[in-house]
Amino acid sequence: MPMIAFCSAFLFTSCDDFLAETTYDFYDEQDFYKDVSELELAVNGAFEVLSQKMTYGHFMLVNDCDTDLSHIKGSGTGQVARDLGHYNIYTAHTWIESAWGFYYTGIDRVNRIMANKDRVTLPDDASKATFKRLIAEAKFLRGICYFDLVRMWGDVPLKLTPSDKTENFAMPRTDREEVYQQIVEDLQAAADDLPWHDELSSYEGRPTKGAAMGLLARAYLFRAGYSLRQNGKMERPDKYLEYYGKVKEICAELINSHHHSLNSSYEKVFKNVCENVLEPNEVMYEVQFYNPSGEDTHSSKIGSYNSPEIDRNSSYGLGNSFIKTTHFAYDWYESGDIRRETAIATFKIDASDKIIQIPRKKSYTWAPGKWRRNWIPGPPKDLENMDINFILLRYSDVLLMYVEAVNEISGQLDQLALECLNQIRRRAYGYAPTTAEPAIDFTNADFSGPQSVRDYLFIERARELCFEGFRRFDLIRWNKLAEVLDDFALKFNTAVADGTLDAYVWAAGEYFQEGKHELYPIPSYEIRETKGSLVQNPNY
Repeated sequence: MPMIAFCSAFLFTSCDDFLAETTYDFYDEQDFYKDVSELELAVNGAFEVLSQKMTYGHFMLVNDCDTDLSHIKGSGTGQVARDLGHYNIYTAHTWIESAWGFYYTGIDRVNRIMANKDRVTLPDDASKATFKRLIAEAKFLRGICYFDLVRMWGDVPLKLTPSDKTENFAMPRTDREEVYQQIVEDLQAAADDLPWHDELSSYEGRPTKGAAMGLLARAYLFRAGYSLRQNGKMERPDKYLEYYGKVKEICAELINSHHHSLNSSYEKVFKNVCENVLEPNEVMYEVQFYNPSGEDTHSSKIGSYNSPEIDRNSSYGLGNSFIKTTHFAYDWYESGDIRRETAIATFKIDASDKIIQIPRKKSYTWAPGKWRRNWIPGPPKDLENMDINFILLRYSDVLLMYVEAVNEISGQLDQLALECLNQIRRRAYGYAPTTAEPAIDFTNADFSGPQSVRDYLFIERARELCFEGFRRFDLIRWNKLAEVLDDFALKFNTAVADGTLDAYVWAAGEYFQEGKHELYPIPSYEIRETKGSLVQNPNY
């Protein structure tokens, strides 16, 4: 059963906060945490924040737009998704407000668990083992929440105690290095105490040691990268090479553990996700969604909002296809790279379920193809809401993180890094990932130096991980977002001018501001309610 199961019924509050009569959808915190079954309810309830539309169910899909890889359909503004995607961002944007609130709700729920964990009775070894796992899962979640906050808002308030209505909530920002240190501590603790997925009698999608290690490596990778500072400049920490060293160390341990591997079929990875088949060898962690009736709560827009366009009268249900790509991304794939046909949908589906090819002149209406309603078994429960999970971590990303770290530290690739690249490359060309293929395998002779590896990763991360929530974040940590958007605007507008593309306005080229849009604004109500203790991000 997905871990999100409807856990809001098990969240906690003080009775003083409600009318005097007894309520039946809350437990009094003072009477809770008697045993590990109640602790598990609390942990499940904390994870519920990730299955909200305004975290991973919808918001994170738009967060990855607009880049050289994808954009939000339509050039206008005044609509929340377009405004967010096109960088027409304002301090009272409702989605940004909601996302901020949900992340801090998740953090507070974990903080409450930590404050109450010593009250749980542990009569035997089985309950002690369950307790250890659940506390690790809670720390895993808090690490995710703070990691997303620091990537999107920079220096954010760090709070590790449960909130009480009597305290002063006017908390200032905490330097992101301190926030990152807490993220590292939480994810390291989770990695220490969680089991490997293949050590479990059955895998149900809960956090595992491999997932915690992979996300820990990702946290160090971003910690090593550039980010927008309060002085309005893109800067990276002085110790960035030390952080790359941690990425290398963690990824090497994870790779050499042999608990994870690539699926031999790139397409099957995403068909499995659409069919709700958990496959932790490669898909190391998924944010899970489920609503039995297809209603809005705890369902996602994945497979509709970021899918090929499908007519609402089709038997598959509506694919409103609001996230789009272009032929420029399609052309990044070399001849013979079979990932392209999975990743990018050059078609739409009409009311009679017929596939209609979209001409190249309208490639700005091509769409992500990794999540498709026509891959989902059974009739649709709802026109737009889906049960498709958000892929938070794949093993191929672990391989690519290792390559990047080795290159930045050493200036050339070691044999393990070459094998990492080659496993991904072999699969992309239809070969078994772990069997050497001299005709296509890379050697160090294929790279002239560290910049050539960076150039390769710039495109290869897009080819392998496209539309999975990485591109905009990658461009920011590489300090390339402004440059790439300028270059892409010129390339796109040239294609319109010479007739390669029909007339269309690529809006991000008009709205993006360097030194501003690398971060989101602190929600205006937070500035107001903290009476200025929270200082706004640059240029908002």
